[in-house]
Amino acid sequence: MKRETKLCHYGQTARPTPANPPVVRASTILHDTVESYRATKKARDTDDSVLSYGRRGTTTAHVLMEAIADLEGGDGAWLYPTGVAAISATLMALLRPGDHLLLVDTIFGATKTLCDEILSEFGVSYDLFPSGTRDVTPYIQDNTRLVFVESPGSQTYEIMDLPALCDAAHAADLVVVADNTYGSGWLYRPLELGCDVSIIAGTKYLGGHADVMMGAVSARGDAAAKLRKASHLTGQILAPDDAYATLRGMRTLPLRLDRHDHNARALAGWFSHRPEVLRVLHPSLPDHPGHDIWARDACGSNGLLSVVFAPGIDTDALLNTLTLFSIGSSWGGFESLALPIAPERNRASLAGLPHEAQIVRFHAGLEHVDDLIADLDMALTMARTATTAKG
Repeated sequence: MKRETKLCHYGQTARPTPANPPVVRASTILHDTVESYRATKKARDTDDSVLSYGRRGTTTAHVLMEAIADLEGGDGAWLYPTGVAAISATLMALLRPGDHLLLVDTIFGATKTLCDEILSEFGVSYDLFPSGTRDVTPYIQDNTRLVFVESPGSQTYEIMDLPALCDAAHAADLVVVADNTYGSGWLYRPLELGCDVSIIAGTKYLGGHADVMMGAVSARGDAAAKLRKASHLTGQILAPDDAYATLRGMRTLPLRLDRHDHNARALAGWFSHRPEVLRVLHPSLPDHPGHDIWARDACGSNGLLSVVFAPGIDTDALLNTLTLFSIGSSWGGFESLALPIAPERNRASLAGLPHEAQIVRFHAGLEHVDDLIADLDMALTMARTATTAKG
């Protein structure tokens, strides 16, 4: 079946059945006999869908695990209360004291902070490498065990050649982990591109309605076995209500991403012609770093774009004036957002730009794009007026 069809039918087995699997809240699972209890404990050793104890999830979470594993093409998937929890659980499952990892220099900031402030205390070190790297061999040390990538890169969306990078990493017997929150299992499938592990903050597009916190990790091979073991031993699982909301959100994932994509591309084109703008960062633009790779490996874009404004533009006034774009962390919900960001200026997307230029990250929601553009046009006019008044 096509992926769109599968999304509509995950969790629907024997009929009659609810269209969405019900929320099952439970800690204790009851048995009539000792034999049943022992058989269940034995079965769960190899099957995560067995209902055995609340710490291993109820049927609500099990259906979501199966759905995400299938969406990503993994041997299995495991659930966590947040995206950052999924990242930390992955690194702790796959690394040991004395190990070294490589991080792409456009990685999500919280991932780097985790390495700086937590993993370093356990004797794990790391180095950064440029997002344009295809062959990580020059960066490998004797104790390197893992390569952590994110494509498109956080905030500036540089595209990585994952098949080439994975070939080089696997030749050195390294595990490759991808933060796939941007693609969310739909726009990108890193496991098909060669990665061993794919992480998604389902807080974003999987849930899709700005009301769920969750993370998911899909993996294959030895990495999947290690993640499964670590998840069970550390008691990681997602609450049934959040699992239910995430699965319900996934039903409409392709439809929502189509609209986000359409709106973001329209905004990117509109911003590109504005005199207040120095550069628009969006992978669909032909001059964007890695655009050709994006066109080869992705099946679209999401609602994110970042805009570099010319020096002197009062971006605070711009953000304060917007009415349809709210100011807030996160993205991936139905709503449009705008937020000032300050990514490192050594990134490929920012090469040659003045240091004083201000950058705003926009998330194009599901509103009509004409209304979004009208809101931006009004806010830019007022911001330009405020800038002139200050001058």
